Amino acid sequence: MKKKKTARRKAWKSAHKTVRLDRNRNYVKTNWAHATTLHSKTGFAAAMQRYIDLYDFAPIPYVTLDRAGRIEEVNLAAASLLATSRRALLGKSFTLFVARGESDVFLRHLRLCGSHQRRMKSELHLKGKSGEAIPAQLSSTPTTSSAKNGAFFYQTAIIDLRERMHAEVALREAHAMLEERVKERTAELNAANQELEKEITRRKGLEGEILEVSDREQQRLGQELHDGICQHLTAVAFMARSVALRLKNHRVVEVHDLEKIAQLVNDAAADTRNLSRALHRVDVDSAGLAAALQDLVDREIWRTPCRLEIKEPVHLDDDAAALHLYRIAREAVINANKHAQAREIVVALGHSRKGIVLSVTDDGVGFQNELNNAHGLGFHIMNYRARSIGGRLEVGSPKKGGTRVCCYVPEVK
Repeated sequence: MKKKKTARRKAWKSAHKTVRLDRNRNYVKTNWAHATTLHSKTGFAAAMQRYIDLYDFAPIPYVTLDRAGRIEEVNLAAASLLATSRRALLGKSFTLFVARGESDVFLRHLRLCGSHQRRMKSELHLKGKSGEAIPAQLSSTPTTSSAKNGAFFYQTAIIDLRERMHAEVALREAHAMLEERVKERTAELNAANQELEKEITRRKGLEGEILEVSDREQQRLGQELHDGICQHLTAVAFMARSVALRLKNHRVVEVHDLEKIAQLVNDAAADTRNLSRALHRVDVDSAGLAAALQDLVDREIWRTPCRLEIKEPVHLDDDAAALHLYRIAREAVINANKHAQAREIVVALGHSRKGIVLSVTDDGVGFQNELNNAHGLGFHIMNYRARSIGGRLEVGSPKKGGTRVCCYVPEVK
């Protein structure tokens, strides 16, 4: 009997323990479910707050429009763009903020977005402060709101196109400026090409003129050899043959005949020496320019008397310029001897307001009668030499007649 009571007591304690464990398990489950639900609601609320903050403080203007185009939601950037408070914007038709004459563009934009069920973009003008027209692009996406029983809305981003417009204007201005610069550079290149072609033509002409100079100098040399040295040598040969015949016939040879032969030989030697000096390349430097000019006018080959005038010392530091001045003087003296029919040729070196001046003046027939010769081969050569040293060549007639060739060279101080 005692054993039976003990067994019933153990069975009761075991059943009571099982009931208590079930109660604790149900309590834990209930608390866990409540905590989970509470945590989910808190996370959802936090996520919603983050979305609201992102929407409100987004740098791009956003509006939410219903099917009729009324404003359901608007962020701060959109309110600032439309220059109206958020509270005043809610519930108003967006067409009130569209520029006059473009409401149809906005409504057509909504219809296309709703019918195609995809994002649509349209450009129009919005009303800004003081009636300012704001170029903008609407980018609308159709969506439904679960919070409002599946209501249909348009999530619309408003993109301000003013900066893009300014950039396009600046780009067009830069393009126009570039086009203008290209035209200017093209014109400059064309002008440079024309100048280059002229220079090439001029240099080709100079090459031909140089060949003509060579031919002319060869012809002059041949003529001078024929008219001068050859005639002297022919006379010497004739007189020597005459003396030889007299000696052969045992006749008396006169001293005058031998002196005449000696004189002819000396004349031939002088002519040969003058030709050699004319053909030899003269190396003239700045210090020896005056001496070289004096030697030039003192030559016996000139048919017209020449003299040199230097009233004051001329200081020229450029050896190349000195050589070109000498060559110009020599060419001018040669031309004057050939064509001027003058009684005197004066070579002068001095100063003027234009710098250093070298002049060759004759009292011959004058510039008008020598026009072809003045602008012929010799003139081009002298002009080329003058320009190569930064100078200028002038050919004219003095008041008393004749011809004057002047070369002006800037004086370096």
